[in-house]
Amino acid sequence: MKKSKNSVQGLIGLERFTRFGVKTDKAELAFFSVEPTNISVLSATNIDVKIHHLMMLLSTIPDLEILALDSCECFDSNKNHLRKRLEKEQNEAVRKLLQADYDFLDEIQVEMSTARQFMFAVRFRRE
Repeated sequence: MKKSKNSVQGLIGLERFTRFGVKTDKAELAFFSVEPTNISVLSATNIDVKIHHLMMLLSTIPDLEILALDSCECFDSNKNHLRKRLEKEQNEAVRKLLQADYDFLDEIQVEMSTARQFMFAVRFRRE
């Protein structure tokens, strides 16, 4: 059954999901998630070498698109929500659970403050 052009899938040309991404009416996009080494512990020379090697590798791949993501922004809104709930909550048992959730988010936010994720999208055009 063909998707209607009035649907979201029809408007963006989405045909189907594939093993590594999506297939549209114009191309197939494959996505690859990469979590880099923690470079904050490396010397400046080693960082320069890693950046140079990555640049050389990526320059050989045509139609490569890169998305850099930082998941830290979600922590702030979740912590704000929990803080507001704590201010309004009357039940002491629920307050303890909310505080435990808030403390947990605070703890893992510190651990993930330097965590970065990159998504590489490769566009395979129909030929």
